[in-house]
Amino acid sequence: MQKYAQLGETLARITAAASSASLWAIVKDYVAQFGFTHVVAIDAARIVGGVRDAVLFSDALPELLRAIDAEGAYEDYPLVKRGLETEFPFLVSELTGAPEHKGAPWTEKLLAEVVKRGEGLVIPVWRNREPLGGFNLGGDNPDLSGLARALLQVVCHAALERALELRQGKGSSAGTALSVRETQCLRHVAIGQSDADIGKLLGISPRTVRFHVDSAKAKLGVSTRVQAIAKALRERIIAV
Repeated sequence: MQKYAQLGETLARITAAASSASLWAIVKDYVAQFGFTHVVAIDAARIVGGVRDAVLFSDALPELLRAIDAEGAYEDYPLVKRGLETEFPFLVSELTGAPEHKGAPWTEKLLAEVVKRGEGLVIPVWRNREPLGGFNLGGDNPDLSGLARALLQVVCHAALERALELRQGKGSSAGTALSVRETQCLRHVAIGQSDADIGKLLGISPRTVRFHVDSAKAKLGVSTRVQAIAKALRERIIAV
């Protein structure tokens, strides 16, 4: 019962958080009771601009974030890629130990030291059947029980929602309103790929690609794809 009481208190504090600093202090305090000392929170709508654009909060060293961006598109980073495909929490070791990733350079170069020493838990945050963002938690010997994962998932969902509310309240650009699919489609259009090619890459139909691009145009307040790309690049919603 105590854990549920703590959960209710934490959710109330998250809802009342008046600043990003206070919000992340609440999150850090909560996850610490489960043995997690490392927190990274990502806005999925910003991933095509790179990890440093997408990050809402991070304990990772700046050089690690630079290394991730230097390695390639952040949306192709294995942890992010899986987080965009599933709503369920998963362990970093599930990927690092998989045959296709075992010994891959990213498992040594692009993970926080505490995750390499201990374990990492990735918690995707979805809304309306689409990824909104996610968390990467790391600890030397964290509690990975089913109850811990369930409680952490609830807190991470609430924290990400509040973080985005706070960001929007500070006059953020329209990019925070764009969905992951919208930013992905817009970025691929920007580098000259056709709707058919984009559809194949993302596993959707060309018609759905057009729908996402048109939706992005409407949210950005423009009438053409060129205008949408120009505004998205200018406001760092996408990067090419």
